[in-house]
Amino acid sequence: MKRWIKNGLLSIGCLGLLSFVIAFSTNWSNKTTISSVGSSGVKPFVEELSKKYLEEHKDLDITVDAGGSGFGIEQVAKGYTDIGNASKDPYNTIVNQRKDDLGVLWENNQIKTYTVAWEGICLIYVPPKSTDESINFDTILDINENNIAKLYQAFSGIAEGDYANVKPKLSDFITDQSLKDKFNVNIIPYVRTGGSMTSGTADAFYTDSRLDFNDSQLSDETKKAFEEGSYGNGWKIYQTDEANSRAWDMFEKSNTPGSVVYLSSGFVQENKDLIEKKGYGIFSYNGVPFFQDNQSKLNEGYNWCRPLNLMCSIEEKNEVDFILWLLDLDASEWKNIGGAALSEKQKESMGNLATDFDIKLKQQGNTWFGAKYGN
Repeated sequence: MKRWIKNGLLSIGCLGLLSFVIAFSTNWSNKTTISSVGSSGVKPFVEELSKKYLEEHKDLDITVDAGGSGFGIEQVAKGYTDIGNASKDPYNTIVNQRKDDLGVLWENNQIKTYTVAWEGICLIYVPPKSTDESINFDTILDINENNIAKLYQAFSGIAEGDYANVKPKLSDFITDQSLKDKFNVNIIPYVRTGGSMTSGTADAFYTDSRLDFNDSQLSDETKKAFEEGSYGNGWKIYQTDEANSRAWDMFEKSNTPGSVVYLSSGFVQENKDLIEKKGYGIFSYNGVPFFQDNQSKLNEGYNWCRPLNLMCSIEEKNEVDFILWLLDLDASEWKNIGGAALSEKQKESMGNLATDFDIKLKQQGNTWFGAKYGN
């Protein structure tokens, strides 16, 4: 009798455990997973904000991986991911990869690009070791419309024109001429392998300065260096992976005076204490030093910035709902994690989110995807 009771209880216990496992498995399997891949710059924003979204949507799960902006554009076009992430306009990638018919896939799958926020571009540099540390390294070097062509010349690695025999120096960007001699060290650029074709940060560095300078100062070869990553060997240039973290690691390990690297403002904000501890400086932009508050106002102050783009089919309700939720977030939510929210005018400029998609927008004469720059 006791053995029967014991075996019965054991059977009931096993049945209960099995029921729990089945229930748990059923509940887990009923979750809809949204996959998101692409830009390493967009990845931390989506990761952080999706946590809050999932608190309100228990039936969903969102996975986020990197791989680069170009990878995200390609993967969403081919249907290998639900959402593609890119910190650049996807149009050139779509057009240039004709062998994969990305444009056809983009239109057939009705992919739309949503610019959900903005992020700044910062130039970090290692000052000369003999320089007085009391100097404010965040104001002594400045990028503006009068010298940005020199910066691009330095980062192209192509020795031509004024730099055929003279290497670009930090002193070319000095704001206090009395310190010119102290900053007379060669610039050592850290660039992204593949240029704008693979890296959203590289694309923004070259195309999104919003400074009114004479583009004819740059030769076709120099422009090609940024667009395709075909850098010259006129002086030492270090090529890094697409991710900001990998570029930073290489830059920091070198720690050589004159080294300059472009990074996303979100990454810089996250590592601001370390940058200050290392004694590095941040180039000011058009006379405005980098600091967080400037990211909250587009086209005012420090506005060298790039778009944070999410791309998906307009037919996928869960993905579109998530993106629209991101667009409705309060500006403070973006500011807290290093981004800048879109203005209402920018949101309106994206067009009818329910019916439009990018290829049609392009055919209608628009030269932009997502939010229109400069509004």
